[in-house]
Amino acid sequence: MSLVRFVHAGSLRLGSPIVGLADSPEWLRRIAASAVRQSVIQLFDAAVAAGCQFVYVAGRLTEHSEDLALAAQWLAAQQERLRVAGVQLVLAGADAAAAASAGGLSAVVVLAGQCLQVQAELTGCRLSVVSPDRIASGALCLGADRGRTLPGVICFQSPADGGPLQPLSAAESGGPGCLLCDADLQRQSLSVRPCAVEVLRFVRERLTCPDGTTPQQLLQMLNAASRSLAGSRGTTVVDWEIDGRLTAPGPGGALLCELELLRELRAGVCAGHAGAWPARIRFSDRSELSLEPGMEVLCRELTDTVQRRYLRRQAVQSACCPLQGLPLGAGSEVPETLRVLWPAA
Repeated sequence: MSLVRFVHAGSLRLGSPIVGLADSPEWLRRIAASAVRQSVIQLFDAAVAAGCQFVYVAGRLTEHSEDLALAAQWLAAQQERLRVAGVQLVLAGADAAAAASAGGLSAVVVLAGQCLQVQAELTGCRLSVVSPDRIASGALCLGADRGRTLPGVICFQSPADGGPLQPLSAAESGGPGCLLCDADLQRQSLSVRPCAVEVLRFVRERLTCPDGTTPQQLLQMLNAASRSLAGSRGTTVVDWEIDGRLTAPGPGGALLCELELLRELRAGVCAGHAGAWPARIRFSDRSELSLEPGMEVLCRELTDTVQRRYLRRQAVQSACCPLQGLPLGAGSEVPETLRVLWPAA
């Protein structure tokens, strides 16, 4: 047997909360509360389902040392599913040794300056921890010095160390947090592909609108794009950026408010794209609003402002003297409008 299959994971960060979902519905907050631990469970399930020989965790188990003891105990309980399937657990993060001693984990621990040597055997593979200069030919080496090449050895670096297993907010970006790897030690070949195990996926999407898009058309485009993002597994939290030249004819111009547009889009989540939750909507700096078709909206807003100002002043004057001047709608808006615009000018 020369084929070795394993899962390479980044930081687990057990005990860390997911942030940025304060205004989300209750069902999404419940998912977020257990998303980090559930992603680890899905990591182990993916390794068992793929027939892996071991799971290699390259990053930290927790972000804070005070969370390590409880996280290690929980991880030891979850490790049972790996043990039953004959899958070994390898910890190579900065807190690997402390986690193994704190939680009683039966894991192979790779310390700083060491690497994991994987050699094929008839019944599986043999794992051993050695220094980088003692790797045997025809083996797989994980955690060697970056850029180092050894003759007859497959050296696998850690591309997932910058990508956590489960992102904690929309601000995090990086490589995939989990990779499914196949190493053929006889042919000296290695294939790597992403393995999605995160429960909540945070993405930033840009929606480019054709010239002349109305607010109603924009809302329809956002709904269609949200449905396309909703996958069969997990929930996608989306930050939308809208780019294009928009028009605002009729009363639909109110939808051009980002908060109002977000409210309308969230109201349609139950209409078929429950797997994609809009967290934020913003217009790009390149977006433009064509005023010609929407001038009546601006005029209506200006008229409403003038009328409210006129009525408030007339109410004050009526307490002291009879009403004077022309009634609204008979030309009095013109001088009132000039009075409103004069300070701005």
